[in-house]
Amino acid sequence: MQNYSYFFHFMKNRELNELYSSMAIKSFALALVGVFVPIYLYKIGYGFSSIFFFYAILCLTHSFLSIPSAKISARFGLKHTILFSMPFLIFFFLLLYSLEQFNWPIIFLGIIFGIYSSLFWTGYHVDFSKFSDKKNRGKQVGVSQIFIAVFSAIGPLVGGFIVAFFGFKVLFILSCFLLLFSVIPLFFSKEVHEPITFSLRGLFKKQKAKNILSFIGFGIEQSIALVIWPLFIFLFILGEKYTSLGFVSFLSFFFSVISILVIGKFTDVSRRLVLRISSVFSAIIWVIKSFVITPIQVFIVGSLYGISRSSALISFEALSYDKANKHNILRFIAFREVTINLSKGVFFIAMMFIADFTSIFRFGGSLSSLLRIFF
Repeated sequence: MQNYSYFFHFMKNRELNELYSSMAIKSFALALVGVFVPIYLYKIGYGFSSIFFFYAILCLTHSFLSIPSAKISARFGLKHTILFSMPFLIFFFLLLYSLEQFNWPIIFLGIIFGIYSSLFWTGYHVDFSKFSDKKNRGKQVGVSQIFIAVFSAIGPLVGGFIVAFFGFKVLFILSCFLLLFSVIPLFFSKEVHEPITFSLRGLFKKQKAKNILSFIGFGIEQSIALVIWPLFIFLFILGEKYTSLGFVSFLSFFFSVISILVIGKFTDVSRRLVLRISSVFSAIIWVIKSFVITPIQVFIVGSLYGISRSSALISFEALSYDKANKHNILRFIAFREVTINLSKGVFFIAMMFIADFTSIFRFGGSLSSLLRIFF
């Protein structure tokens, strides 16, 4: 309990309460739908190539708009950047809701979601880099991840039941209402933010190769974990049962929360050691995933991956914020977002021509996990 005194201090901070209350609601709204988006596209007639093209456009849009998003964050701050991003996310869900009826171009959906993603995550990382404390950054990242992980754990479980009994359209409508509600806490107090000067000069200069490799690995593994793996197990192992997919996602996030509670304090002692151990652990789990053939095996490896992924995420993010503060924060975060999402976009383009899922898990998942050890 003593090690988490920061958590209780955090709960007494009005501004942070407002901000992370908003993020918790948004995380739940996204978790309701997120894991089911590729499934939905597949169910209404889109093939693997079209689904991967959608994600490629999404990620490339995020990458190309990271620099303008950094400028917006520098000018207006995190709360306002979140506010600016929400209409695009709600618009995206409305497009999904009406996709069967109007047959919107899949490229248009990817661009709209990419605009939201770039605005939200660039602003979030910039402000967390600026306002987090280096000495306690691991615990601070852990606390923010707890809020996100708890609601992200519940979301797929609830979403799976809603899809199974009421269908995707009810899920999309519920998510839109929750997203509208999520911005309300942001208006309870005025944002504390000083505009920052941001220049493109030097954005791609003096960037170390090990940082680039780590960002590429992070992006590719995240793509496999959040899109390829759920699509694969839903279609080929879980018998296309939405509740089972929701339960698998729930287990992964549940064990992520447990891991966060334990790992956060160790991250502040040795970030790189935690990152290296968890990255190797993740690589081994990806190899194991390539041999999974039964639902019970999916549940087990999903739980183990939840532990390794959250451990790697906390240490990776804390190190990212450390490095951002050693340089120009905005330039480093902009470069990070450009690199991560460009690697995701290229990966999904490659996936349009690759049909061997098990090789992707065995080699793509494991190698991308190992690339993080260079960070």
